[in-house]
Amino acid sequence: MTVAERLKNRLMEDYDISIRPVQNENDVITLNISLNSMTVLVLDPTEETVTFSCEFILQWQDEFLKWNMSEYNITWIKLKEDLVWIPDTTVTTSVSTTSLLDPSDRYVSLKYDGTIRQSIYAVFKNLCDMNVEKFPYDVQKCLINIGPFTYTSSEIHCVAGPEIFENSTYFEGNSEWDFEGVTNTHVYSVDPDVNFTYSEINFTLIVRRRPQFYVWVLLIPTYIITVVCIFGLFTPSSSLGYREERVNLGITTLLSSAVILQIVASSMPKTSELPLLGNFILAEIFVVAIGVLFAVLVLSIHHRAHTREWRPPSWLLWILRMSGSKKFLSKNLPKITRKLTKEEVVQYSGEGANFIRNLDESLTSIREYLNEEERDFHRELTWMKFFDRLDLLLLAIFQIANVLVTVFLVKN
Repeated sequence: MTVAERLKNRLMEDYDISIRPVQNENDVITLNISLNSMTVLVLDPTEETVTFSCEFILQWQDEFLKWNMSEYNITWIKLKEDLVWIPDTTVTTSVSTTSLLDPSDRYVSLKYDGTIRQSIYAVFKNLCDMNVEKFPYDVQKCLINIGPFTYTSSEIHCVAGPEIFENSTYFEGNSEWDFEGVTNTHVYSVDPDVNFTYSEINFTLIVRRRPQFYVWVLLIPTYIITVVCIFGLFTPSSSLGYREERVNLGITTLLSSAVILQIVASSMPKTSELPLLGNFILAEIFVVAIGVLFAVLVLSIHHRAHTREWRPPSWLLWILRMSGSKKFLSKNLPKITRKLTKEEVVQYSGEGANFIRNLDESLTSIREYLNEEERDFHRELTWMKFFDRLDLLLLAIFQIANVLVTVFLVKN
């Protein structure tokens, strides 16, 4: 029989794993709980859960498991967990726990002075109250509560190990989340039914989202779509048909933005507050929607001005720094006519007099027609200049508004 076997037999003699290992029943066992490693696997915003693998190190003093080190020349010994008293430590915020080792195969380390060191290595799916107001620039803090399930604070007192900071060894995030650290605090919880107080440790996992994916896939494309749509809506053009195509472009852009907003909403918890990226996309939708309304209004005015032969009001021309031709914008245009003089009537009073008169009347009608055509041409030219200036003005206003909305929301 080896020395370790003899030591084990002596320690297990009359040892009861169901009894709290203290000589005095009034003594409190100090349970040190610390994190040895952690890897963030999945953080699900819709379910508001975080899945991580971690190793908890628990350490306490067993007053019944001591030996003289000089007698056995052994400092540490390994024993199966089911051979010694183990505090029923539970992660109370976990919805599911997957242990990486079967309980029958787990060991604890026992020191000659009665110190027991236990390792709990498992995958936890833990509740996480998420705040996505700053998405995709959000930082999440997930509470992990661990402590004895049945032993009260008068029997076991929990003590937290050192805090974990960023870039610590064996602590890491994943492709979407950066590990920022783990803080810990000691708290007491009360069972109101029996008025029992329990000692617990609250670990707070802090992770920061990597926003690059959402910036390149959602934010920038939405901004570019809006910019292109505004250019399409308000690029100067005198064609009514082209203006109708602008409205179609605006409606298509609205549908595209609505699809992007749906993508964002589907990946977020259903809370009362819309995340930052959602607010940005919604603001872009409003910008495009207002732009479409202005485009429809300009289209309607352009159509009526073309079909009803409106004259541009002088105050509009003044606002747009245009000067219309009073000659061709006036309804009372000078008639270009020429009547025969008495000398010409006498001269042409022969056989061709009637022919000359008819010819003169025809020329007069032609002059009036050409005069009317020239007036219409200048009227349409004035309207074309007017709508060109108006389009450029609206283009500048909406592009500036789009930039301001983007800067304001992204900066916040």
